[in-house]
Amino acid sequence: MKRLSVVVLALLLAFNLLACTPQSEAPAETTAATTEAPATEAPTTEAPATEAATTTEAATTEATTEAVAETITLTDNVGREVELPFPVKKAVVALRYNNELIRACGAIDSVIAADMNTAQDREYWQNFDPENVIGKSQKALNYEKIIELEPEVLILPANGTYAEAVEKLSPFGIKVFVISGYDTFDFDNQIDNIGKMFDKEEKAEKFKKYYHDTLNYIKDNLEGVEKKTVYWESTKDYKTSFPGNYYYNMIVASGGENIFSDQPEGVSDSTVTPEEIVLRNPDFIFKHITPNDALKGTGVYVAPSLEQRDATIEAIKSRPGFDEINAVKNNNVYLMSQFGHGGASKMIGAVYMAKWMYPEQLPELDPDAIFKEWLEDYQGFKFIDGHFYPLNK
Repeated sequence: MKRLSVVVLALLLAFNLLACTPQSEAPAETTAATTEAPATEAPTTEAPATEAATTTEAATTEATTEAVAETITLTDNVGREVELPFPVKKAVVALRYNNELIRACGAIDSVIAADMNTAQDREYWQNFDPENVIGKSQKALNYEKIIELEPEVLILPANGTYAEAVEKLSPFGIKVFVISGYDTFDFDNQIDNIGKMFDKEEKAEKFKKYYHDTLNYIKDNLEGVEKKTVYWESTKDYKTSFPGNYYYNMIVASGGENIFSDQPEGVSDSTVTPEEIVLRNPDFIFKHITPNDALKGTGVYVAPSLEQRDATIEAIKSRPGFDEINAVKNNNVYLMSQFGHGGASKMIGAVYMAKWMYPEQLPELDPDAIFKEWLEDYQGFKFIDGHFYPLNK
């Protein structure tokens, strides 16, 4: 009986083993098949779909870029918002100061023509053809020529005929943008505009630093210093500058005080009499000069001759009653060429004036070095003497 029980127990154990073995292996095989199938199929089905999507997206982006030209909207020197192609690749530009600022920002290759007042200087503006100019000046434009050249934009200063230019050129899709290279106090806005429209923002920022580092040194070192009084005169005798004028702002930047600062702002005719100058008795006289063979009122790279400079100073000193003026008594009569003074929105002129007036307060200010940097680093020309005279007493 005991033996029979052992046999029955053995049979039951064997049966259980046989029953359990298939049930545990079948799910394992099924699970393996289910797991491996997607792994094998995934690369085959998904990779081409991703590549096709990328190709389609690239083609769509390229088509969109070609179909829609990029533009940029900027605010110009007279407050107009103008939408321009970006970047500007074909511009025509009136005014030498404007062309200098554009060249300082590294974009002069995008200027295809200029005015005659600029192009006359065959040494300084070799890239412009005097036979292919856009007019004599910003106030005398040749619209037929501008239309023929097919520029994207005409750039001219606020004292030019910009309103007329908009009327004449808009039907031909030519934009008009105002940059006034002589405007000392709107320097940042104008350089930012040049940097942005021509896609030269890095060079524009470097230019701005050179400008501000220089004028800030003057401003900081003259704080609290008694101002010297100034009579400034253009190339035309007895033509001076009243408040609101860009030459007036150059005097302010130099640390001087214009003897006609009490005149109303915005007066168009700033001609004065010799008697008024004598009565106001300036400490310094600064006179503009340009070579005799240059177009009237313009500036060129070659400086006025030494004979012309000496004769001009002597003529000022011998005017009626001028021998009673402090500036003449103390030999403080100086000349700045029409070319030299206007560099970097008249910053160069302000630097020389400041050094002449405040040599002790500005010991580290070196006008020649600053003018040299302007010409050689920002314009690509060698430094040249004679644009500021006399340098030393």
